[in-house]
Amino acid sequence: MAGAADRFWAELKALHEAAGRPTLESLGNLRGAKRPGRATIDNWLSGRTVPGGDNQAYFLMMVAELEDRAAKAGTYVARPQGSWSLLLKAARAERDEARGGRPRGARPPAESAGPVMLPAGPRDLVGRRKPLEGVLACLRPDQTLDASPQPGAVVVSAVAGMGGVGKTALALHAAHQAGRRGWFPGGVLFADLRGYSTDPEVGPAAVADRFLRALGVKAKDLPAGAQEKLDAWRILVNDLAGKGRPLLVVLDNARTADQVAPLLPPSPHRALVTSRQTLSALPDVRRVTLDALEPCHALDLLERALRADRADDDRVATQREDAQRLAALCGHLPLALRIIAALLRDTPTRSLADQVQDLEDVRTRLDALAYDDNDSEGRPLAIRATFELSYRHLTADQARAFRLLAAAPGPDISTSAATALLDHPRSPRLLAALARAHLLHADPDRPDRWSMHDLVRLFADDHGRTHADTDQRTAAQVRLLDHCTTLAAAADTHLETRGNQLASDRFGGRSQALAWLDAEHLFLVSAASFARTLGHTAATDLVFALARFFERRRHIDDWIALATAAAEIYEQAEDYPNQAAVLVTLGHAYVKARRFEEAIDALPFAAAVFQVIGDRRSQAVALTPYGLALWEARRFDEAITALSTAVRFYEEVGDHHGRAGTLTDLGLVLAQVGRFAEAIAAHVQAVVVHRETGDDHGRAAALTNLGAALIPVRRFDEAITALSTAADTYRNAGDQHGEAAALANLGAAFWRVQRFDDAIRTLRDSERIHHDAGNPHGRAGALTDLGAVLAQAGRLEQSISELRTAVTIYQQLGDLNREARVLANLGGALTKAGRHDEALTALTASAAGTRQTDDRHGEAVAWNNLGNLHTETKRFQKAITAYTRAVAAYRDSGDRHGEADAQNNLGHALRKARLLQEAIDACTAVADGTGDDHGEAAS
Repeated sequence: MAGAADRFWAELKALHEAAGRPTLESLGNLRGAKRPGRATIDNWLSGRTVPGGDNQAYFLMMVAELEDRAAKAGTYVARPQGSWSLLLKAARAERDEARGGRPRGARPPAESAGPVMLPAGPRDLVGRRKPLEGVLACLRPDQTLDASPQPGAVVVSAVAGMGGVGKTALALHAAHQAGRRGWFPGGVLFADLRGYSTDPEVGPAAVADRFLRALGVKAKDLPAGAQEKLDAWRILVNDLAGKGRPLLVVLDNARTADQVAPLLPPSPHRALVTSRQTLSALPDVRRVTLDALEPCHALDLLERALRADRADDDRVATQREDAQRLAALCGHLPLALRIIAALLRDTPTRSLADQVQDLEDVRTRLDALAYDDNDSEGRPLAIRATFELSYRHLTADQARAFRLLAAAPGPDISTSAATALLDHPRSPRLLAALARAHLLHADPDRPDRWSMHDLVRLFADDHGRTHADTDQRTAAQVRLLDHCTTLAAAADTHLETRGNQLASDRFGGRSQALAWLDAEHLFLVSAASFARTLGHTAATDLVFALARFFERRRHIDDWIALATAAAEIYEQAEDYPNQAAVLVTLGHAYVKARRFEEAIDALPFAAAVFQVIGDRRSQAVALTPYGLALWEARRFDEAITALSTAVRFYEEVGDHHGRAGTLTDLGLVLAQVGRFAEAIAAHVQAVVVHRETGDDHGRAAALTNLGAALIPVRRFDEAITALSTAADTYRNAGDQHGEAAALANLGAAFWRVQRFDDAIRTLRDSERIHHDAGNPHGRAGALTDLGAVLAQAGRLEQSISELRTAVTIYQQLGDLNREARVLANLGGALTKAGRHDEALTALTASAAGTRQTDDRHGEAVAWNNLGNLHTETKRFQKAITAYTRAVAAYRDSGDRHGEADAQNNLGHALRKARLLQEAIDACTAVADGTGDDHGEAAS
């Protein structure tokens, strides 16, 4: 092996060059250690001397500076931490042993003393720092990152990936770096094995013959037979190992392990192999797999390639959005990006938008990604031709599987779905074979899922359409859609909450069914959309099968999209009963999306259809979301009428479960208009029915709303019991949205009984769950109550911060009513904090907003808080006016306790204004009107 000093100098020279060869003056000006003279530094860099102990601290500072500059300048990979100290120690020991400044007979290091057969490396290697580090860590002679290999062990780094991903570029770049660092004085050998080429493959014996000649074996001494040549190769590499002259063998473009295995040299030699296959048959290989570039690196590569001929080509910089779109259409694949760059270099005035337009059409994209030339290795600059080289090596079954997988909808596919599509007894093995060929990607985080690169998919689809009859493509797609609808319907049976419903044995329980739905979500949505093109019933069936899942996981946009499409299908077929059924689920989705007017427009038609055909139960199903939409639109009387009618229809047909669910919704509306006794009665009935039918989820919903209705009538202990049970039930069912809603109400109940720590903890949990689940309305509601609790607990700045966040969320959502309600609380907190001008602004806006949305109770809170502000600032006449309006608004909304509080505040303001008789009258009204001993005592 090369001497330690030679290795040290080669590494230092390579680092100095990678850093841009900074001047001796700049290196001599580093601060923080004793500075040597310029001549000393020059001797280190030119390979004349090794730094002594007195200069070691400065030398290590200099190396750190050079590595920092090299990293900024390009793709130089720094040595592991501490390795420069080890290199220096070994070089110094060798120098001391030789009793001179350098070992006897040593010479300034060459990059490699043996033959170097490497083609030129890439001008730029972009976005491959991590893979490059992995390859160099394997090639490094000292193996400081890993345990050193046993003598004679084979050390191989294999770079794998799809065609055009840049395997050869990475291998050449790494090999050139290793050579410049002097790691392989025996030489660097290179061979293109043509595993994926239009030319015949190159066998191991032919490569051995070429390597033997490069290493100096004369033609007359070469054995004739293939096996003899391989034997001679092994003898020679063992001889070089004994002489301390390690080789690097680069075997590019291998197709099978058999091509490479006979050529792999033992340690201390190294081998670097590239292949479109993973070459799993090779043992103990350190594999580096390349994927397409990250978007930012793809843009960088495109820009560098365009500036290769003209440094002033600024199209990527000035046309950024088009450049991003162009890179995406290229699938961020290096070969595709280089092809596009070559085309654009030929037409320097062409805009990137024009080039994008050429690639937009999927039918011609592959043909557009071609340039009439070959790369430096003689390979065609054409995406289709590149992929064809992989495709031609597939077996008949593999090729059919490849073509059919491109016919599947969605971004990826599971093994079970692919098995249904392929209808082949060895489908999993076919998938694995395509993944080994890097024509299919196995998700490392979800090993049961497979995907294709966008351009590979286009290529496979082209072939699939050509072989559609042979492959029975349409029949395969029908099998896949049947598989989707069958399993989705089976999973849905586990989300049905009635205890007397039988669940499918396709899944082991609700958790397993939900896990499957989560994994298949995007695929199922794509399948439903695709089914319409085939006229398959999955386009409509999946809407019903996925509705409960969409609601539970809040995939509302997907729900609306699929239901809208299904409604159009049934309308075109003049199938009005089924259209009405879909409109009901669409109405539910609109309500969940808070698109209430659209729900109000869609649902009456559905209810009317069911009325015409005499289907009372379905009519009730339609009226329920209709009533909820009317409630949210603040059309309370109409909402109560619709929901009461739905309850009556459910009673008529004996659907106790439907009746219970609608009673829960009716209770919400009744509570909103202050009819708390009726609301509580409705919720209690719902709880009883859900318990009797074994519907834990429905019971939790009823308990949540019951607890919320108990709070205004000050039945706090009952509310806490109901809400705690609801939260636990939701949590056990994995329903985050329901759990968060129950916790928000529970926090409000804790607040009313002065359990501030419990209230704050519970409300923060609710806010976090809503945030994680992507429910901004729920999050803002929890923040509103949290702000109110914090204010009452005296933590005013925290309260103001949380309430401002809630206001911002409601503003972004366009929810004027809830924004106005939060502003009332914010004004109250600002008043307590002495920030009176801000409080006046917030409360004035609150009163206006609640009045605009006809929210008398919210308006009452705003006026009451305005009264508090005016009292605080001793503007008693204004306070009297505000409290008077608050009393009237509370009375209109049916909130007797709120009315009493406002009346009490009014009496206080009147007393401060020295209107004593009016104050006595106000306090007497409190005592007479509430029947609340506590309120009477306060008066």
